[in-house]
Amino acid sequence: GKRLLKNLGYTASGVVPNIGLEQEFFFVPRAAFARRMDLQLTGRTVMGKAPPRGQEMSDHYMAPPNQVALECMQAIQSECYKLGIPLRTRHREV
Repeated sequence: GKRLLKNLGYTASGVVPNIGLEQEFFFVPRAAFARRMDLQLTGRTVMGKAPPRGQEMSDHYMAPPNQVALECMQAIQSECYKLGIPLRTRHREV
């Protein structure tokens, strides 16, 4: 980082990396999980379908999380923060 900045003509005492990776996770109700063989066998979604209204790139289908999901997300966020992993975006896709 510092070496690159120096080569570009800048002086810096240090560099703080901040990566922009995104990892999504989904809360699946236990009854819905029981109906999904792909989730049970692999632990991940291997089947999917297109968004019902073609809104895959739109922010108009976001909603705030319900209270149970929010509490779980806050617990995950707290543990990740202890590991140095910032989690800032929370939303519910409807």
